[in-house]
Amino acid sequence: MTELFSTNLQIIQQRWPALALALNSQNIENLDAKLVTATNQTISVNGIQLSSRYNRLAEAQLLINQISTDERKVTVYGLGMGDVPSLLIDSKTVKQIDICILNLQVLALLLSYTDQTEWLDDSRVTIIHSPSQDRFDDNAISVLPDLLLASDENSRLRDLLVLENNREYANKKHQSDDPKIIKRFKENQRLLEQDPDAASLSLIHTQNNALIVGAGPSLELHYEYLRSQRALPIGLRPLMIAVDTALMGLISEEIIPDIVVSIDSEIKKKHFPDVIPPSIKLVYFPRVAYKVLIDWPGERFNAYSKNSLYDELDSHTPKLRLFSNGSVIHPAIDLAVYLNTKELTLFGCDFSYPNDKTHAFWEDGALGADASHAKHWVLNGHGKRVPTELNFRAYLRSLEHYIHTHPQVKFYQSSLEGALIHGAQYRECKI
Repeated sequence: MTELFSTNLQIIQQRWPALALALNSQNIENLDAKLVTATNQTISVNGIQLSSRYNRLAEAQLLINQISTDERKVTVYGLGMGDVPSLLIDSKTVKQIDICILNLQVLALLLSYTDQTEWLDDSRVTIIHSPSQDRFDDNAISVLPDLLLASDENSRLRDLLVLENNREYANKKHQSDDPKIIKRFKENQRLLEQDPDAASLSLIHTQNNALIVGAGPSLELHYEYLRSQRALPIGLRPLMIAVDTALMGLISEEIIPDIVVSIDSEIKKKHFPDVIPPSIKLVYFPRVAYKVLIDWPGERFNAYSKNSLYDELDSHTPKLRLFSNGSVIHPAIDLAVYLNTKELTLFGCDFSYPNDKTHAFWEDGALGADASHAKHWVLNGHGKRVPTELNFRAYLRSLEHYIHTHPQVKFYQSSLEGALIHGAQYRECKI
């Protein structure tokens, strides 16, 4: 314990005794920490600088400028070197400053080597050391280094914050004035008018249970179970909806789903088996390549995302609108919910790379991603970190929000090897 830690902790003990107790139990020795000096000094933790080493105050002011200081309350996620709250307490309009801690170890380290007493002693400041994992405040600042260093306990909140910070950039790929999108919509206009609405599937499929099949690696553990489900009499057989990239693996195992969902403009003929049983129905968004659609041997049904990108199409050629926030898993699940299924079991919905593998059936890298290059992580069903991609984390959190808003449906996940899906119970699926 350093003298600075004792000085900082004295204030914390008076104001937040539970936090003081937690900080006293932190071991900072296993952190790879060192002082980094340029124009300013900062601390590097596990290779990540807690702030700029050239102009810390300018960096902190840049973050503050992104929110409204006219609001009475500002929330700060993470601390960096403590520069953001140090500047915020100079504001005359801000009446409440909530500091959400994302890693107690890093906070203990910061308090051990820097003087944070000025803002710690400000009555407007509240430190929240166990922040909610399901929501975040709108008028908020996210300190990037703390997001990168977030503890396991705060990984879900970290993902929500990263998703929000990147939302505007991600949406740039889905603009209605994009020439490529306009061209694809025109190519598929005749099919949109000709093919039936996916909503009409409610007249065909009335099962209470559905099996949703993604292309994650854990799918390979359940081929035998899924095959046994397809062998059931039609009246007892659950509805099976698969995503497009899962079909190759399913067909290779002689498993024939009821419906395949495809939404991505990058999906090509090579992503499908050479021979597709004509009994499989295709539900597609109009961004799917025309060649994929016209070569589909079975029935085709179309639908749109709820994204505003499809508003104009829907105004003159209305179709079922399905939830989608980047992953084809989303509309596959929403379709099953639309069809009034009461229980959904997820297969291959890993949102990660268990056993350092990207997909079932496919070679690593064949669908673009490479597990060996993954720089991010999520917690799996065993509470262990598994490698993943930034966009997978966003898809996972969007699905969890969807599950939370559909309490009338029971969700199950069939594997604990992939990402833990909050709101979905584990169901062992064996013969």
